[in-house]
Amino acid sequence: MRPITFASALLFALCGSAALAAGKPSFDCARARTNVEKAICADGALAAQDASIAKNFGKARKAFDAATAKALTQDQRYFVQVRDDAYAAASDGGTPGKELADRLKYRDAFLASLALKPRQGFEGVWENLAGGFSVKKQADGSLVFDGSAAHPQNGRWVCDVQGIGTVKGDTLVVQTSDAEGWILTLVRKGAGVELSESPPSGAANSAGRPYCGLNGGLVGAYFPVAKP
Repeated sequence: MRPITFASALLFALCGSAALAAGKPSFDCARARTNVEKAICADGALAAQDASIAKNFGKARKAFDAATAKALTQDQRYFVQVRDDAYAAASDGGTPGKELADRLKYRDAFLASLALKPRQGFEGVWENLAGGFSVKKQADGSLVFDGSAAHPQNGRWVCDVQGIGTVKGDTLVVQTSDAEGWILTLVRKGAGVELSESPPSGAANSAGRPYCGLNGGLVGAYFPVAKP
């Protein structure tokens, strides 16, 4: 057996250090308290994914204006809550580890897809933890809205709605198609969009959106994402 030279030993040590660094999460494992934190610390791949999420999240918060950064922080807190709840109650025959890995992977992909350069108007794709929508200009100049969302933990409600939008200043008013007269109002707020929903005048049940399941809705802040 050939002796290990100083150079090869140094290379081995450096590679080992790099692997350990890549496996460090965004938090101190010595202070890990929750089952999710302990699971992340126990798996190098999960730890690296968590670190990547923190990196992409921090990059986006720094690039966005204060209002959008605050909304993204709220979305991230919601993600952590959903992540922990999903880990505790893995569904569809999945293991908690697989559930956690999938959650981290898709959250990281979302954060990495955020469009950090200022975007004008409403055209493009906008997303948050629960779902998203696209706004596309047609040949006749009209703006077509196509939105969908689902409860981010277990999909117990699903929304699916389309419509035609009209721009009024910094607001896009969408008349929904086949949704019993519901109106979606989109307002630009910093780099993002705030979406609200309004039932038709005199609606008997203003809480039940015909394009969503029970207790579902699209209301909330959405963030610009770059899609190929």
